Amino acid sequence: MKMKVCILSMQRVGNMGSLLQSYALKTTIERLGHQVEFIDIEKREDDYKLLDDYKQKYDKEKETTGLIGKIKKTDRYTLNRLRIKKKSIDQENVFEQFRQKELFIDRRSSKYNVCVIGSDEVFNCLNSGAWGFTSQLFGNVSNADKVITYAASCGATKYQELPQSVADKIRSSFDRVSAFSVRDNNTHRFVENLTSKTVVDSLDPVLIYNFDKEVEAAILPELPAHYCVVYSYYNRIHTKVEIEAIENFCNKHNLTPVAIGAPQFWVKNYVVCDPFQCLKIFQNADFVVTDTFHGTIFSAKYSRRFAVLARKSNKNKLLDLVKRIGVEEHLMTRMGELEQVYAREHDKITFKNLIEQEKCKTIKYLKTSIK
Repeated sequence: MKMKVCILSMQRVGNMGSLLQSYALKTTIERLGHQVEFIDIEKREDDYKLLDDYKQKYDKEKETTGLIGKIKKTDRYTLNRLRIKKKSIDQENVFEQFRQKELFIDRRSSKYNVCVIGSDEVFNCLNSGAWGFTSQLFGNVSNADKVITYAASCGATKYQELPQSVADKIRSSFDRVSAFSVRDNNTHRFVENLTSKTVVDSLDPVLIYNFDKEVEAAILPELPAHYCVVYSYYNRIHTKVEIEAIENFCNKHNLTPVAIGAPQFWVKNYVVCDPFQCLKIFQNADFVVTDTFHGTIFSAKYSRRFAVLARKSNKNKLLDLVKRIGVEEHLMTRMGELEQVYAREHDKITFKNLIEQEKCKTIKYLKTSIK
């Protein structure tokens, strides 16, 4: 029976991983014979107030405004910062084009048979996002008859950190969820503490979905002959120690640092690309340095050599992912370990076999949970 399904996720976020997981989950469900649309996260004042003034910290280059800020940023990277501003606008436009062309982001129905919450950090209720805490992301979806989750993550949020009022609201919202799928151990424990229902572990849609046709059709933008992808959030790789470690490594191996997805103020080659081109850039890279969840997934799927740095802010999900997909040898505790990790080539055969097994589990879960 064909069902009308909505996905409640983070498809509005300007991020390669968020867009690719949205596309992958949408296409996977459509291939099961269902109609799929997206609905947006709603900020709900009553829910938002339950968090009071709680905010998580985000590690990036400190933004200082006014005259002092301009002086601080008048350095050897000044011209590059100016170039990046324009390219960042171009990148946002490319993201929006992808939403319209591939996700059909503005298609809406008034009622759905099933809502799938996920994947991405939909349970990260202690974040500082625009919506803060909203019970909608935990099952309180008024325009769907049935609610399930797929590969949901808490990100840095832990059960023991929840204010009691928030935990109580999540517990009651979870009553509406008929099937739970999560993508990491921290989220598994989080959900188990808030419901007695069965919790299934699943891999992120970007890992499960085969992008071969999309990647093959992608036309690459202009790139250096030999390059190292630097994939992180906006200016998160900003300390002198980390910058010098990457620059020295690239100089030694005659590689040009290339930033995609988000700029790093010290990388001259910030390449604007769409999500499919992003994957192809990973595929053709000599090396990849990343400290993100989806950057690790892109690397595991498409790169031969890559290094993953786990930070305090994301180690809950990143260390779990690295172990789950068997790429522990590519993990670093600091940027100074680039040379050691560079010598380790990715075991693609073992990785692909694992993904095929997990793909079967995913299809079974979605078929059973949606019908």
